[in-house]
Amino acid sequence: MATDTEAAAQQADAFLAGKKKADDTAFMFGRVLAEMGVKVGDPDSWPQLVGRSSLSGEPSLFLGTVPLPTALKLIDALIYAESAQRRQRDQSHDA
Repeated sequence: MATDTEAAAQQADAFLAGKKKADDTAFMFGRVLAEMGVKVGDPDSWPQLVGRSSLSGEPSLFLGTVPLPTALKLIDALIYAESAQRRQRDQSHDA
């Protein structure tokens, strides 16, 4: 059985590991958005993107409030990606 100090240290380690994963994911997502011309930190584009972690170490992203034009841009990109995947899948089934 772990002591209270060991349990607190394990919880802190889990939190820090989760925070690192979340920060890495936020960084990569920010890079993807930049490739799309969306500027993270710009109030008119994407005001806030933050990596977070629960005390148990579960990583998560806080996306903030996204302006409608940016949300529509993302929706268009997702629809395009899905249709491209379907076309590719249909072409491989036809071959």
